[in-house]
Amino acid sequence: MRKRFVSAIVPAAGSATRMGGEKQRLLLKGRPVLAHTLTVLQNTLVIDEIVVVARAADLEEFSAYKERFKLTKLKSVVLGGDSRQQSVSNGLAAISSEATMVAVHDGARPLVTAEEIERIVAAAEEHGAATAATPVKDTLKIAGEDGTVAATPDRSTLWAVQTPQVFWCDRYRDALKKAAVDGRDFTDDCQLFEYSGYAVHLVQTGYQNIKITTPEDMAVAHGLLGGGEMEMRIGHGYDVHRLAEGRALILGGVTVPYEKGLLGHSDADVLTHAVMDALLGAAGLHDIGCWFPDTDERFRGADSIKLLEHVIALLAERGFTVGNVDATVLAQAPKLLPYIDTMRENLARACGVKTSAVNVKATTEEKMGFTGAGDGMAAHAVCIIKEEV
Repeated sequence: MRKRFVSAIVPAAGSATRMGGEKQRLLLKGRPVLAHTLTVLQNTLVIDEIVVVARAADLEEFSAYKERFKLTKLKSVVLGGDSRQQSVSNGLAAISSEATMVAVHDGARPLVTAEEIERIVAAAEEHGAATAATPVKDTLKIAGEDGTVAATPDRSTLWAVQTPQVFWCDRYRDALKKAAVDGRDFTDDCQLFEYSGYAVHLVQTGYQNIKITTPEDMAVAHGLLGGGEMEMRIGHGYDVHRLAEGRALILGGVTVPYEKGLLGHSDADVLTHAVMDALLGAAGLHDIGCWFPDTDERFRGADSIKLLEHVIALLAERGFTVGNVDATVLAQAPKLLPYIDTMRENLARACGVKTSAVNVKATTEEKMGFTGAGDGMAAHAVCIIKEEV
C-alpha cells in the first residue's frame, strides 16, 4: 500500500445569500472565518496539503492567506464551478499526484477539531470513505404536499452529516466519472459516493462543528470560541480631495462616470479614506498619512480598497473587529445614488462584515463652499469597532 497522503479540498465559492454577504470573510475573534478553518487543517498532522476552491473575485485575496496566516500547507487556490460537485472536481484536479486520500471540508466550518479530523481520516483509510456526523436530537417530520405531517421517521436511525468527508482518491474519481456520465450533480460528496455503490462510514463528532450559514450561527460560533464581553470604541474620519481633469473618479472602490476625478497620490478614493481614518482612529492607530504616506512610491495609484483591507488586518492583529460603518460623501455632482449599493458591498467585503453593517450616503452642500462649487469632494465616516475583553 502506498504511503498515506491526504489532500484537503476546501470549497469556499458559495454566494452566502443567507448571510447577506461574504461569510468566509466575516471575522471571528479578529480573523476571517475561512482563516480559522484553514488554520485547523494546517495544524492537523494527518493533512498534507490544502487546496481552496474560490470564486474568481476571491482568488487573489485567498491566495494571500498563505503568507498572512502562515499556511505552509496551502498548495493553491483554484476557481470554483457552477455547483459544489463541479467545484470539488476542480479542486481534485489541483491536488498533488502523490495524494491517496481527499478530505473535503466546508470553508464555513471553522470549529472542527484536529482530533475529529484525525479520527475521520483513520476511519476512511479503513473503510474507503468516512464522514463527520452527529445523531439527530430533534424529532423530524416528513411533510406532505398540503403542508401536513406525512410521516415521522425513527429518530434513532437519523444522523446529520457534516464535514470533513474523506475518501480514497481513486474511488472518488470513479464516482465523479459515473455522475458525469449519468448527468447527475450532487450537493453532498457522500451522496455522490453512495450513488456509485460505495459505503460511507459515519464518525460521530461534536455538535459544535456547525456550518456558518445564518447571522445567528456567527453568534453561536463566537460563543463556542470562548468569546467574552466586548468593549466598543467609536471612531470618526474625514478626508477631502480636489477634482481634476484626466483622473478617474473612484468612490468606495467604484469607478463613477464623470468628467473629472479626484486628485491624490493613490486613487484618491475620498470615501474609503474617510472610512480608513475612522477605523484607525477608533483603534488609536493614528491616521492614514502615518501608514500610507504620499512620499512613499509604493502607494502611488494604490487601490484604496486594498489599503482598507490592510487597515482591517492591522485592527485584527490587535483584537479589533468592525461593528458598523456610516459614511457621507459631500459632492455637488455627479449623482451617486446608482452606485451607492456597490460602494457598500465593496466596503463591507473589505471590512469583513455584512453589507447591512455599512451605510453610505451622499449629499450636496447647496452650491456652498468648495464642494458646492465643484472644486472637490469630501467625506465623513463614523464607525464602531469591538474588542474582546
